[in-house]
Amino acid sequence: MDEEQRFAFDTWGFLTVEDAITPEQVADLKATVDAKGPELHSQHADRGGFWSQTFVDLLDVPVISEILAEIYGGQRPGGLPPFRIDHINVHTHGTFNKNLAGGTIHGGNGRLLNPNRPHELITHYFTRDPANGTFSNGLVTVAYELEDTVCNGGGFGCLAGSHKGHYPVPEAWVDLSKGVHPMVTRVPARAGTAIIFTEALCHVTLPWTAPSTRTTLFYKYMERGETYSGPDNFFSPTDADQWEGIDERKRAILSPPPQAFVERKAELAKAASQ
Repeated sequence: MDEEQRFAFDTWGFLTVEDAITPEQVADLKATVDAKGPELHSQHADRGGFWSQTFVDLLDVPVISEILAEIYGGQRPGGLPPFRIDHINVHTHGTFNKNLAGGTIHGGNGRLLNPNRPHELITHYFTRDPANGTFSNGLVTVAYELEDTVCNGGGFGCLAGSHKGHYPVPEAWVDLSKGVHPMVTRVPARAGTAIIFTEALCHVTLPWTAPSTRTTLFYKYMERGETYSGPDNFFSPTDADQWEGIDERKRAILSPPPQAFVERKAELAKAASQ
Protein backbone atom coordinates (compact mmCIF):
# COMPACT_ATOMS: atom_id res chain seq x y z
CA MET A 1 0.00 0.00 0.00
CA ASP A 2 1.03 3.58 -0.46
CA GLU A 3 0.55 6.30 2.16
CA GLU A 4 -2.93 7.30 0.95
CA GLN A 5 -4.20 3.71 0.67
CA ARG A 6 -2.96 2.84 4.14
CA PHE A 7 -4.68 5.89 5.61
CA ALA A 8 -7.93 5.17 3.75
CA PHE A 9 -8.14 1.52 4.75
CA ASP A 10 -7.25 2.17 8.38
CA THR A 11 -9.53 5.20 8.75
CA TRP A 12 -12.49 4.44 6.47
CA GLY A 13 -12.31 0.64 6.16
CA PHE A 14 -12.04 0.74 2.36
CA LEU A 15 -9.89 2.03 -0.46
CA THR A 16 -10.26 2.30 -4.23
CA VAL A 17 -7.84 1.31 -6.98
CA GLU A 18 -8.61 2.92 -10.33
CA ASP A 19 -7.78 0.99 -13.50
CA ALA A 20 -7.23 -2.20 -11.51
CA ILE A 21 -8.34 -4.10 -14.61
CA THR A 22 -8.09 -3.08 -18.25
CA PRO A 23 -10.94 -1.95 -20.53
CA GLU A 24 -10.47 -5.22 -22.45
CA GLN A 25 -10.92 -7.23 -19.25
CA VAL A 26 -13.98 -5.17 -18.32
CA ALA A 27 -15.54 -5.86 -21.74
CA ASP A 28 -14.81 -9.59 -21.52
CA LEU A 29 -16.19 -9.90 -18.00
CA LYS A 30 -19.28 -7.86 -18.82
CA ALA A 31 -20.07 -9.95 -21.91
CA THR A 32 -19.64 -13.17 -19.92
CA VAL A 33 -21.87 -11.98 -17.08
CA ASP A 34 -24.50 -10.78 -19.55
CA ALA A 35 -24.61 -14.33 -20.93
CA LYS A 36 -24.47 -16.13 -17.56
CA GLY A 37 -26.42 -13.86 -15.23
CA PRO A 38 -25.98 -13.27 -11.48
CA GLU A 39 -24.84 -16.06 -9.21
CA LEU A 40 -23.75 -16.43 -5.61
CA HIS A 41 -20.71 -18.62 -4.90
CA SER A 42 -20.01 -18.91 -8.63
CA GLN A 43 -16.93 -20.30 -10.44
CA HIS A 44 -16.81 -23.61 -8.55
CA ALA A 45 -15.91 -26.77 -10.46
CA ASP A 46 -19.12 -28.53 -9.41
CA ARG A 47 -21.10 -25.62 -10.91
CA GLY A 48 -19.37 -25.55 -14.26
CA GLY A 49 -16.06 -24.05 -13.24
CA PHE A 50 -14.56 -20.66 -14.03
CA TRP A 51 -16.51 -18.76 -16.67
CA SER A 52 -13.51 -17.36 -18.57
CA GLN A 53 -9.76 -16.78 -18.45
CA THR A 54 -10.36 -13.29 -17.10
CA PHE A 55 -12.30 -14.65 -14.12
CA VAL A 56 -9.27 -16.82 -13.34
CA ASP A 57 -6.86 -13.90 -13.76
CA LEU A 58 -8.79 -11.87 -11.18
CA LEU A 59 -7.75 -14.34 -8.48
CA ASP A 60 -4.28 -12.77 -8.37
CA VAL A 61 -4.15 -9.28 -9.88
CA PRO A 62 -0.66 -8.00 -8.93
CA VAL A 63 -1.69 -4.48 -7.88
CA ILE A 64 -4.54 -5.92 -5.78
CA SER A 65 -2.62 -8.87 -4.32
CA GLU A 66 0.10 -6.53 -3.07
CA ILE A 67 -2.53 -4.62 -1.08
CA LEU A 68 -4.22 -7.79 0.16
CA ALA A 69 -0.89 -9.12 1.38
CA GLU A 70 -0.47 -6.10 3.65
CA ILE A 71 -4.11 -6.27 4.77
CA TYR A 72 -3.42 -9.84 5.90
CA GLY A 73 -0.24 -9.06 7.79
CA GLY A 74 2.39 -9.44 5.08
CA GLN A 75 3.78 -12.24 2.94
CA ARG A 76 4.35 -15.64 4.51
CA PRO A 77 7.63 -17.60 4.33
CA GLY A 78 8.16 -19.00 0.87
CA GLY A 79 6.58 -16.02 -0.85
CA LEU A 80 3.08 -17.47 -1.04
CA PRO A 81 0.15 -15.11 -0.40
CA PRO A 82 -1.24 -14.91 3.15
CA PHE A 83 -4.83 -15.06 1.83
CA ARG A 84 -7.14 -17.52 0.06
CA ILE A 85 -10.25 -17.00 -2.04
CA ASP A 86 -13.31 -17.80 0.04
CA HIS A 87 -16.08 -17.22 -2.49
CA ILE A 88 -16.99 -15.19 -5.57
CA ASN A 89 -20.31 -13.41 -6.14
CA VAL A 90 -21.69 -11.85 -9.32
CA HIS A 91 -24.22 -9.04 -8.83
CA THR A 92 -26.19 -7.60 -11.74
CA HIS A 93 -29.01 -5.12 -12.33
CA GLY A 94 -31.79 -5.43 -9.79
CA THR A 95 -30.28 -8.45 -8.10
CA PHE A 96 -29.70 -8.48 -4.33
CA ASN A 97 -30.84 -4.87 -3.94
CA LYS A 98 -34.64 -5.11 -4.05
CA ASN A 99 -35.19 -4.35 -7.73
CA LEU A 100 -32.80 -1.38 -7.72
CA ALA A 101 -34.43 0.25 -4.69
CA GLY A 102 -31.44 -0.26 -2.39
CA GLY A 103 -30.15 -3.05 -0.18
CA THR A 104 -29.77 -3.41 3.56
CA ILE A 105 -26.70 -2.33 5.50
CA HIS A 106 -24.72 -5.34 6.70
CA GLY A 107 -21.27 -6.17 8.06
CA GLY A 108 -19.73 -5.02 11.32
CA ASN A 109 -16.72 -5.69 13.50
CA GLY A 110 -17.61 -8.93 15.26
CA ARG A 111 -14.49 -8.66 17.39
CA LEU A 112 -15.88 -5.47 18.98
CA LEU A 113 -19.61 -6.20 18.80
CA ASN A 114 -19.26 -9.70 20.28
CA PRO A 115 -16.00 -9.69 22.29
CA ASN A 116 -16.80 -12.98 24.05
CA ARG A 117 -17.48 -14.91 20.84
CA PRO A 118 -14.70 -17.36 19.83
CA HIS A 119 -12.30 -16.01 17.23
CA GLU A 120 -13.12 -18.86 14.85
CA LEU A 121 -16.74 -17.69 14.66
CA ILE A 122 -15.88 -14.04 14.02
CA THR A 123 -15.27 -13.67 10.29
CA HIS A 124 -15.95 -9.91 10.14
CA TYR A 125 -13.11 -8.34 12.06
CA PHE A 126 -10.44 -5.68 11.74
CA THR A 127 -7.51 -4.62 13.86
CA ARG A 128 -4.08 -3.05 13.48
CA ASP A 129 -1.05 -3.76 15.63
CA PRO A 130 0.43 -0.37 16.60
CA ALA A 131 3.76 -2.00 17.46
CA ASN A 132 4.56 -3.13 13.93
CA GLY A 133 1.84 -1.48 11.85
CA THR A 134 0.42 -4.75 10.52
CA PHE A 135 -3.27 -5.35 9.87
CA SER A 136 -5.28 -8.41 10.89
CA ASN A 137 -8.50 -9.13 9.02
CA GLY A 138 -11.17 -11.73 8.47
CA LEU A 139 -13.33 -11.54 5.34
CA VAL A 140 -12.11 -8.88 2.89
CA THR A 141 -13.82 -8.12 -0.41
CA VAL A 142 -12.46 -6.86 -3.71
CA ALA A 143 -15.40 -5.43 -5.69
CA TYR A 144 -14.63 -4.96 -9.38
CA GLU A 145 -16.98 -2.41 -10.90
CA LEU A 146 -17.82 -3.11 -14.55
CA GLU A 147 -20.01 0.00 -14.97
CA ASP A 148 -19.40 3.67 -14.21
CA THR A 149 -20.94 4.92 -10.97
CA VAL A 150 -19.13 8.27 -10.95
CA CYS A 151 -22.38 10.23 -10.66
CA ASN A 152 -23.32 8.29 -7.54
CA GLY A 153 -26.26 6.74 -9.32
CA GLY A 154 -25.89 3.54 -7.32
CA GLY A 155 -23.36 0.84 -6.50
CA PHE A 156 -21.26 0.57 -3.37
CA GLY A 157 -22.08 2.51 -0.22
CA CYS A 158 -20.89 2.22 3.37
CA LEU A 159 -20.73 3.83 6.78
CA ALA A 160 -17.12 4.97 6.57
CA GLY A 161 -15.18 4.17 9.72
CA SER A 162 -17.82 1.79 11.09
CA HIS A 163 -15.28 -1.07 11.05
CA LYS A 164 -14.07 0.40 14.33
CA GLY A 165 -17.56 0.72 15.78
CA HIS A 166 -18.69 -0.76 19.10
CA TYR A 167 -22.42 -0.40 18.43
CA PRO A 168 -24.78 -1.88 15.83
CA VAL A 169 -26.21 0.27 13.04
CA PRO A 170 -29.42 2.06 14.09
CA GLU A 171 -32.35 0.05 12.79
CA ALA A 172 -33.89 3.05 11.02
CA TRP A 173 -30.80 3.34 8.80
CA VAL A 174 -30.59 -0.27 7.66
CA ASP A 175 -33.06 -0.59 4.76
CA LEU A 176 -32.08 1.77 1.93
CA SER A 177 -35.23 0.99 0.00
CA LYS A 178 -36.94 3.14 2.63
CA GLY A 179 -34.48 5.99 2.24
CA VAL A 180 -30.72 6.64 2.35
CA HIS A 181 -29.53 8.16 5.61
CA PRO A 182 -27.14 11.11 5.04
CA MET A 183 -24.43 9.30 6.99
CA VAL A 184 -24.15 6.68 4.23
CA THR A 185 -21.03 7.28 2.13
CA ARG A 186 -21.58 6.95 -1.62
CA VAL A 187 -18.39 5.67 -3.26
CA PRO A 188 -18.05 6.68 -6.94
CA ALA A 189 -16.09 4.38 -9.26
CA ARG A 190 -15.37 4.16 -12.96
CA ALA A 191 -15.56 0.81 -14.73
CA GLY A 192 -12.35 -1.08 -14.04
CA THR A 193 -12.03 0.26 -10.49
CA ALA A 194 -11.57 -2.13 -7.58
CA ILE A 195 -13.07 -1.23 -4.21
CA ILE A 196 -11.28 -3.13 -1.44
CA PHE A 197 -13.03 -3.22 1.92
CA THR A 198 -13.01 -5.16 5.15
CA GLU A 199 -16.35 -6.86 5.78
CA ALA A 200 -16.09 -5.41 9.29
CA LEU A 201 -17.13 -2.20 7.53
CA CYS A 202 -20.92 -1.72 7.47
CA HIS A 203 -21.71 -1.59 3.76
CA VAL A 204 -24.65 -1.66 1.40
CA THR A 205 -25.88 -1.55 -2.21
CA LEU A 206 -27.18 1.92 -3.03
CA PRO A 207 -30.39 2.46 -5.00
CA TRP A 208 -29.48 2.20 -8.69
CA THR A 209 -30.58 5.21 -10.74
CA ALA A 210 -27.92 5.28 -13.45
CA PRO A 211 -29.10 4.52 -17.01
CA SER A 212 -26.54 1.71 -17.42
CA THR A 213 -26.89 -1.84 -16.11
CA ARG A 214 -25.06 -2.52 -12.88
CA THR A 215 -22.52 -5.33 -12.90
CA THR A 216 -20.13 -5.89 -9.99
CA LEU A 217 -17.88 -8.86 -9.26
CA PHE A 218 -17.12 -9.61 -5.63
CA TYR A 219 -13.95 -11.61 -4.95
CA LYS A 220 -14.00 -12.38 -1.23
CA TYR A 221 -10.83 -13.41 0.57
CA MET A 222 -9.89 -14.83 3.97
CA GLU A 223 -6.68 -15.39 5.86
CA ARG A 224 -5.04 -18.61 4.59
CA GLY A 225 -5.82 -20.58 7.73
CA GLU A 226 -9.47 -19.53 8.12
CA THR A 227 -12.83 -19.64 6.34
CA TYR A 228 -16.15 -17.85 6.10
CA SER A 229 -17.84 -20.35 3.77
CA GLY A 230 -18.69 -23.92 4.68
CA PRO A 231 -16.96 -26.98 3.16
CA ASP A 232 -19.51 -27.21 0.34
CA ASN A 233 -18.17 -23.94 -1.04
CA PHE A 234 -14.42 -24.56 -0.73
CA PHE A 235 -12.35 -24.20 -3.86
CA SER A 236 -9.67 -26.75 -4.79
CA PRO A 237 -6.08 -26.06 -5.96
CA THR A 238 -6.94 -27.86 -9.21
CA ASP A 239 -10.15 -25.94 -9.99
CA ALA A 240 -8.51 -23.77 -12.65
CA ASP A 241 -5.87 -26.13 -14.03
CA GLN A 242 -7.40 -26.06 -17.51
CA TRP A 243 -6.79 -22.31 -17.80
CA GLU A 244 -3.55 -20.43 -18.54
CA GLY A 245 -1.19 -19.05 -15.91
CA ILE A 246 -2.06 -21.46 -13.12
CA ASP A 247 1.00 -21.36 -10.90
CA GLU A 248 1.81 -22.17 -7.27
CA ARG A 249 0.42 -18.81 -6.13
CA LYS A 250 -3.00 -19.33 -7.71
CA ARG A 251 -3.18 -22.89 -6.40
CA ALA A 252 -2.43 -21.57 -2.90
CA ILE A 253 -5.17 -18.94 -3.29
CA LEU A 254 -7.61 -21.68 -4.36
CA SER A 255 -6.65 -24.02 -1.50
CA PRO A 256 -9.18 -24.76 1.26
CA PRO A 257 -8.39 -23.88 4.88
CA PRO A 258 -6.76 -26.44 7.18
CA GLN A 259 -9.13 -29.22 8.22
CA ALA A 260 -8.25 -28.61 11.86
CA PHE A 261 -9.70 -25.09 11.64
CA VAL A 262 -12.84 -26.35 9.88
CA GLU A 263 -13.46 -28.95 12.58
CA ARG A 264 -12.77 -26.52 15.42
CA LYS A 265 -15.14 -23.96 13.91
CA ALA A 266 -17.88 -26.58 13.53
CA GLU A 267 -17.49 -27.68 17.15
CA LEU A 268 -17.62 -24.13 18.45
CA ALA A 269 -20.64 -23.29 16.30
CA LYS A 270 -22.45 -26.36 17.63
CA ALA A 271 -21.63 -25.46 21.22
CA ALA A 272 -22.75 -21.86 20.68
CA SER A 273 -26.13 -23.01 19.35
CA GLN A 274 -26.90 -25.17 22.37
